[in-house]
Amino acid sequence: MSSNSELLLAGYDAWNRDDLEGWVELLHPEVRIETSGLFPDLASEYLGHEGARKFWRQMYEPWETFHIDVEHVEDEGDCALASIRFGGRGADSGVEVDMRFGMLMRVRDGLAVELVNRRSFDQARAALRSGPASRPARSSRGP
Repeated sequence: MSSNSELLLAGYDAWNRDDLEGWVELLHPEVRIETSGLFPDLASEYLGHEGARKFWRQMYEPWETFHIDVEHVEDEGDCALASIRFGGRGADSGVEVDMRFGMLMRVRDGLAVELVNRRSFDQARAALRSGPASRPARSSRGP
């Protein structure tokens, strides 16, 4: 990939195609995924490829359908920042959901090493200013 933004877009393309392994291939083995708190059944963080797979399964589970649109993306240093729109229909409830959030992706060795989801684009930008997480990626925590 020639830019961090292209890597981010490729990741969301994999989500929209339901291509778990294609998405995992874009992730560094020590990836750290920090959730936004918008989805109460998710853990606050997921670590490594197995943690990423668990995050994927837990994200898909409650939805009959969902789609993620990247409304805005920009590169900044070793990161990409994005404004994301999530739309879906609950599997059990049939309720339609349409919400926006922000995302920061930090890149190392051409792969996403940190995915930080926030409730807004501005909060994702603030996470960029605070720098990379100091915790090493080893395993995922449960919900």
